Amino acid sequence: MSLKIIKTYGQTSVFAAPQKLRKFGVPPGGPLDPYTPWLVRAALLAEDESPVLEVLGTLEFEAKRDITICWMTPHAGFVKRLKKFERYRVTTIGSFAGYLGYSYRPLPERKLAGLFEPVRQIRYIPLEQRIPFDASSTLDLNRQGYRFNCELDSKFTQSPSEPAVPGLIQQTPGGQIIILGPDGPVSGGYRRLGVVISADWPYLAQMSVNSEYEFIPVNREIAIHALKDVRRAVAVRSQFLRIIQEREISKAS
Repeated sequence: MSLKIIKTYGQTSVFAAPQKLRKFGVPPGGPLDPYTPWLVRAALLAEDESPVLEVLGTLEFEAKRDITICWMTPHAGFVKRLKKFERYRVTTIGSFAGYLGYSYRPLPERKLAGLFEPVRQIRYIPLEQRIPFDASSTLDLNRQGYRFNCELDSKFTQSPSEPAVPGLIQQTPGGQIIILGPDGPVSGGYRRLGVVISADWPYLAQMSVNSEYEFIPVNREIAIHALKDVRRAVAVRSQFLRIIQEREISKAS
């Protein structure tokens, strides 16, 4: 790695190709926001599976050689050149997760717009909860899961442990809401309210503390349509970023 980590405040993880070890009881892992890393790679003209760092908090680092970095949260970012031994700091103020990539190529510097502006509504496919509900985010947000305070009725019989997936919305006997993250357990017995649709995962990745959110039930057709729209938007933006970066390089040569 051509970055020397100086200080971290929070959690930093490196992601490349995903691992498929769920059948062995290993969480799926991967980024909290599965789409923004693709934009980071595109802005750096990098391969689709090249490593990207996920930062939850603040990361201070030093360049070991001349490099170009790309830093993005789900709603904004930039491309910047760094000289050898230059120190830099990225932070997720205003967003829960951010993504950092780098390239050895001297690429054009530019500001980047993300695809996911902050929202206060999260869509889910209902299981046991079929009407909208409100919940307040807490300080307990991490890769294992997101905890919310909620006034939903918590009088229910706990079920036997069943398979669980990222995005599963559970309710504890004490009334708290838990949304499982990519490093969350692969099974659980809490009440299962629903599953956050894949298209809305980036909004979980930029969730702010002590904020009110409304959870809206949707059907499978809406969830599939939303996922196709997000994938299409990511593909179009990625292609656009690669084209403009390559065009700027051609002009400079």
